Amino acid sequence: MSRDGRDRRARQARRAGQDPTRQDPTAEVRRAGWQDRDEAVYAKKRARSNRERARQERREFDPSPPTDDDWTVAEAETDGIRRVSPPTPIGESLQRFVERRGWDERLRGANAWTRWPDIVGEELASRCEPVRLAGGTLVIRAESQVWATQLRYLTAQLLDNARAVLGDGAVRELRLTVGPLEGRVAPE
Repeated sequence: MSRDGRDRRARQARRAGQDPTRQDPTAEVRRAGWQDRDEAVYAKKRARSNRERARQERREFDPSPPTDDDWTVAEAETDGIRRVSPPTPIGESLQRFVERRGWDERLRGANAWTRWPDIVGEELASRCEPVRLAGGTLVIRAESQVWATQLRYLTAQLLDNARAVLGDGAVRELRLTVGPLEGRVAPE
C-alpha cells in the first residue's frame, strides 16, 4: 500500500473517532485466511493423516492366528479377518463422549435438578431449588430468609450429600439466594 493510501486511511479513522495507530483485530485472521485455501497445506495434512493411519494399522497388526478371546470382523475386500478392540459398555463410551465435548458439568447441573430431593431431603426440596451449578459452585434459591438460614446451618451436610449424589469434584461451594421458587408447584 502506498504512503498516500495509509495517510488517507489515518485521516478517515481520525474523522470517525478511531485511533489510527490501533491495529485491526481481524487483520491477523484475514492474513491467515489464504493458508486455509492453499492446496499444499491440505496435501500436507492429508499425507500426515495417512502416515498416522498406516502407523496405527502397523501397531494393530498381529500375524498370529486369532484365539477364542480375540474379537474379529470379516474383511470383504480380502476375505480375511481383522482383530478389533472388544466392545465397551455404552455408559463408558457415552461418558467419554460427554467429557470430550465438555458437557459433563452441564449434565451434573441437570442431574442436580432431577436428584434434588436426594441432595436436600423431601422437606427442604419443597422449600428451595437449585438455580445453577457452574465452576463447582451450586447456587440454591430458598423461598424465604428463614429457609435460607436453615440451609446455612446445613451447609456441610448439603455439600456432602451433593458430592455423594453428583460426584466428588462436582460441588465445592454453596451459595444461597432468597426469592420466589420457579421450578416447582407451590405447596398447598
